[in-house]
Amino acid sequence: MLNKLKFLLLVILVEVVTLSSANAAFCSLRDPVSAIQMLYDDGYEFRSLVSTITEEDRLTLKDKLSFTLHQSEVGQHTLYVLSKNNKHVGFLQARSEWAKWGLVEIAWAINVDRSIKGFHYQRCRSPECNENTIKNINAVLKDKSFSQLQALLSENGEELSDEGKKAFQQTPRLALLTLRSALKTLAITDISWKGEIDKITHLEQ
Repeated sequence: MLNKLKFLLLVILVEVVTLSSANAAFCSLRDPVSAIQMLYDDGYEFRSLVSTITEEDRLTLKDKLSFTLHQSEVGQHTLYVLSKNNKHVGFLQARSEWAKWGLVEIAWAINVDRSIKGFHYQRCRSPECNENTIKNINAVLKDKSFSQLQALLSENGEELSDEGKKAFQQTPRLALLTLRSALKTLAITDISWKGEIDKITHLEQ
């Protein structure tokens, strides 16, 4: 009986560790240095801030949006803080989204004021994923705040608003997925890393 109990505890422990590792890697940058070079430029330094996105964070995000993170995103995640010449210049974070063509991995560059600087797809198997599409979606999202991005989305969050449809006439499905990802990224950054961001802001005042 004791051996069976030990075995059961071991199985549970392995599953917990495996699940935690999978969640930690689910929204991770494949190559932070490469992502920084693509989304910012050369000459930047960075440090990583690891935080645990909790079930409570998911519920808080749902108060801000009509949708929330999927369960796979609960767990440890990393926010990269970028600086240049000893001055904080922005953030970098990865987000993974489910799509009918598979998992889409997006690296997001975020301005200091928590508007979107830009993005690139780390992984995307949609036939719409090409340089022209990325350029067009980036042009629309660039420097937009959370509220400005929300204006591109319908009230129920399931489709583009009239403004969004005009902005994304060529690739509406991929644009919708990317827009929802941008909103989740900005919201969860302020929710899960609020303490760390407040400290950075305070030190630079």
